[in-house]
Amino acid sequence: MYFSKITTFAIVAALPAVFGSPILEARQDGTTCQTSSASPLTGDVTAVINQLKGLGAGILCAQTNGHASDCTTVVSSGTASIAICGGVDDGSSAISCSDVANYADEIQQTCLNGAPNDPNTRTGGTYTISASKRVEVV
Repeated sequence: MYFSKITTFAIVAALPAVFGSPILEARQDGTTCQTSSASPLTGDVTAVINQLKGLGAGILCAQTNGHASDCTTVVSSGTASIAICGGVDDGSSAISCSDVANYADEIQQTCLNGAPNDPNTRTGGTYTISASKRVEVV
């Protein structure tokens, strides 16, 4: 039994070295609310979040822009857009559109924390997934 636990631990501990380190990347996440008079309206942000959620499970969103901003807008409506930014996805690094929607919702909830329930409130910011990938509400 003791040998089995050590062997299992050694295999699990070695996995990040073989397949990358999602555990270390997860520690770099976080939500930043950045709003101004130019930020999108909360109602429009809700609309783009719902558009992404409406795509259904299994649909992937990818960052395909390798120029200047390193951001790809995945959905827009009214004053709001949601973009994935960072390194260009090679197919295996694309992320679920429903996850992108959840990250955008996290930005919105952070911005609205303590704000009145008003669709004219402004929401914008960044959810950092890892050192090389983030979601932006602009």
